[in-house]
Amino acid sequence: MELIKINQLKVRVAEVQLFQIESLGINSRQKVGLIGDNGVGKTTLMKLIAGEANFSELVKITGSVARAGNCSYVPQLLDAANQSGGQREKLTISEATAKLRNAANALLLLDEPTSNLDFQQLKWLINLIKGLKSACLIISHDQAFLNQVCDTIWCIKKGQVITFKGTYAEFEENQQKQRARAETKYAEQARHLQHLKTSFNQHLNKAKSFNRKKGEISSSDWRSKSMGKVNTANNVIRSSKILSNRIEKEEKAMIKPEVQKQITLKNGLAKMTDLAISPKSKALRLEPQQIVAYQQQLFAFDQEVELKYQTKAVLTGKNGAGKSVFLSQIKNRQLSGFYHPKLQIGYFSQNIIKLQSNETLLQSIMRTSIFNDEAVMQILADLHLWPKRYQQINSLSGGQLVCFNLAKIITGKYNLLLLDEPTNFLDIAAINALAEFINAYPYAVIAVSHDQAFVDHLKAQRWTIAQQQLLTKPGQAKQPPAEKRNELELLKFQRDKLMLDPAAALTEIKQLSARIQKLEDKV
Repeated sequence: MELIKINQLKVRVAEVQLFQIESLGINSRQKVGLIGDNGVGKTTLMKLIAGEANFSELVKITGSVARAGNCSYVPQLLDAANQSGGQREKLTISEATAKLRNAANALLLLDEPTSNLDFQQLKWLINLIKGLKSACLIISHDQAFLNQVCDTIWCIKKGQVITFKGTYAEFEENQQKQRARAETKYAEQARHLQHLKTSFNQHLNKAKSFNRKKGEISSSDWRSKSMGKVNTANNVIRSSKILSNRIEKEEKAMIKPEVQKQITLKNGLAKMTDLAISPKSKALRLEPQQIVAYQQQLFAFDQEVELKYQTKAVLTGKNGAGKSVFLSQIKNRQLSGFYHPKLQIGYFSQNIIKLQSNETLLQSIMRTSIFNDEAVMQILADLHLWPKRYQQINSLSGGQLVCFNLAKIITGKYNLLLLDEPTNFLDIAAINALAEFINAYPYAVIAVSHDQAFVDHLKAQRWTIAQQQLLTKPGQAKQPPAEKRNELELLKFQRDKLMLDPAAALTEIKQLSARIQKLEDKV
């Protein structure tokens, strides 16, 4: 059964066309992943499918979206009240799923559902979606998540929606093959065009030779002897014109494939010499201690934690474990230990204040950057900030301001970067570019992330907070008692079973989820 049918849909913002769709649909049980760069219209399309009509007067919509069955829409959640973002997201998704009662002719719409979830909550969501009979449309930049739950990919690119039947990994493989074919075709066209230009030059030179008189004969003799060559000369000239037209036509038809450049950090050495620390030195060495916030112990470590001058580390752990507190206390040098005298710490946090500055984005970045112009241009392009480079900082949107703050930190005069969930407002291309940047970065980095593909992309040490302990070495974790593990798995099984039961009460699901959370906190 076709639950959604889109016909001749066009969306314009002011005078710019955001995207257009001739015909597109979602069928029962289909799991669709909606991807694309930031700003291409993913959320707008989802709201149209959900029947949300609260658009600005600048948005002009033509065409139709027909719906059959029930829809349940979970937007991006910003206000978590007194709960963590992950807890609020999980509860809202549970409520939306319960409303649909797992009907086969229902559609669940999720806008960036993984951005606030830790690894355990993400596993819960994956199992939930896999077990649903209802269809799903999911906006996400989490590549590992998309690959596990989606059987169809929609990609908004250049104002069109590319559709692909298969997993995200298969979609990416298909796109790479298409790019390779396009590059091969372009190279063949370039060779053919060069051949035409060579032939054109030969014809042109030949045509000119008919108009040149040899020095040893008179003009009258040359004219009488060349009369028989006039037809040949005219043919050569006509051929030259035909070749010229072909060259012009083929040049216009050639489309150079887009090539994503890898970030190459050609550093401005004059700005970086005073940041250099001996590779044998420790940038940071923390004594064994407890991490406390609001008079409550979050976790502890009973062995010294050290970070060398060029070391990268990625820190994971469930929501509320203390990851952000840990980074903040390092930034403020509140933890006891050794901080290298030359240590300059750059700290990226999602909790930023709207900046009031008349400076343009580019002026602000270049004023503090330790990298050369080429590297800065590449970073701004990867974060989709290059078109905004002459815009004043105080006029940036919230998402643009987060990306600007990230660019300001990673290009700044620091030799230790603390990055707290830097991927939350980034699209897939920007996430991959950020991972490449961190891998190439010449100094130390500690990054917090729940994005599995991003974590896997990083060439970094794995640190994790588990059982209220900071674990920085492989095999350091202590397993909880077997009876607690068994009880936890049983409760999760019961909860997942209830989620798929149309007759199950929402209060019963909430109570069971609370018991699981309580037991996980103890474990």
